[in-house]
Amino acid sequence: MNLIFKLAEAAKVFSQSGRGLTSLLKKGVSIASTQLLHNCKRYIPEVNTILDVGANRGQFALSAVHFYPKAGIHSFEPIPAVYAALKQNTRHVPGIHTYNFALGSTNGTLDFYANHYSHASSALHVSSLQQQLMPQTAEADQISVPVKCMDDLLPGIAVEHPVLLKLDVQGFEKEVLKGAAHCLGEIDYLLFETSFVQMYDGEPLFDEMHNYVKELGFEFIAPVGFLQTDELQILQMDLLYKRKK
Repeated sequence: MNLIFKLAEAAKVFSQSGRGLTSLLKKGVSIASTQLLHNCKRYIPEVNTILDVGANRGQFALSAVHFYPKAGIHSFEPIPAVYAALKQNTRHVPGIHTYNFALGSTNGTLDFYANHYSHASSALHVSSLQQQLMPQTAEADQISVPVKCMDDLLPGIAVEHPVLLKLDVQGFEKEVLKGAAHCLGEIDYLLFETSFVQMYDGEPLFDEMHNYVKELGFEFIAPVGFLQTDELQILQMDLLYKRKK
């Protein structure tokens, strides 16, 4: 019954978004990213540049092409094997540009946990709580990856407003924003995932992140996605903000 429900929900999401069900068969296509961007589109009718930080295999970027076809998309993924899949999945989409490094608050190298469940990969260690709730996240290989500050990177990228900065870096969002202190004026919309419980060791939770981005000059628009347990406890939520005028 649970599988039938999920299939029905997937059909509903793709129908509402205007994407055909056959697109589910394409590599890199994601129901979650389609739903997330479908919800964002309600609040952001137009985006011309997307900074896709924590791109994984291109799920968000490939969905963004459908909702914002005119946008130039810059996707950042630090894990070499995952980056190879990102590059392969997006190779026929000229508007997507890919980069094989992490973003953070420093330039150099970063100790990184390449999780065997790639969606859980992070610069932070998976917490014991997450391992309990999601056993597939228990195994990871510690590697070293290049890291850059957005402040040093963005001047070399031609951005056209409105600009959406999407962060899906598993508890490392604040560090990415610290490295963008001087260029955040170029960001019109901010989309990031935040936790209500400790999913990664040392990650800032919702209250800290919400207050931090408000101090940076952003105001809250709406929640546009969430992760919950079978008992309906909300673990994480995708939040959308816009720069105050």
